[in-house]
Amino acid sequence: MRNVPETLAEELLLLAYDLRGKCRIGPVELDCGVAGAMLSELRLADRLRLDGTVLAVADAEPVGDPILDGLLADIAASPRGRTPQEWVTRLRATDHQQRLLARLADRGQVAVDRHRLHRTFGVFVETRYPVRDIVGLWEAQQRVVAAVTTSAPADARTLALGALVAGAGLSKPVFATSGNWRVLRDRMRAMTEGDWIADAVRRALAVELGSVSV
Repeated sequence: MRNVPETLAEELLLLAYDLRGKCRIGPVELDCGVAGAMLSELRLADRLRLDGTVLAVADAEPVGDPILDGLLADIAASPRGRTPQEWVTRLRATDHQQRLLARLADRGQVAVDRHRLHRTFGVFVETRYPVRDIVGLWEAQQRVVAAVTTSAPADARTLALGALVAGAGLSKPVFATSGNWRVLRDRMRAMTEGDWIADAVRRALAVELGSVSV
């Protein structure tokens, strides 16, 4: 049986990397998208809530995933309240994304391809993550596409993933083969209006990049 991504963040990573291992969005967009995906996973598990404008722990019971449980504990132990946007930005400085990629690699869903790049100022090592789980990639993409191109009702998990796709700049690679990607992106945003985590991702990117054109 095929290994299936266990978290939204892992599905987002499969959508972000192509078969050659190149990331289809910029590093800032990827960082913020993965951060939002982890928060969204905890929200779907009823572990997080909004307390006014501040992210709060609704239930500190572990969800059974070591990466997510560590994040939940960090939020619970935070000495001061932070907005979802602040948590998205804060998570960019952690190793969560590398741990998720390592887990995907251990399961054979991505490969790890390190090679040297010769530049004017020296030799650098670039790491790419070619997607090997083609079925997982296809299924994640088709779920999100179907949500905006068919009348079939989408489940909360698919809508959460779609909101992150639209928020983190993955709309073009995910939607381009199914129609006008901008129209489909806007449709997904309308369907997920009120998703405060996807909104936090967009706001964090606006600060980091000085633009919200994703």
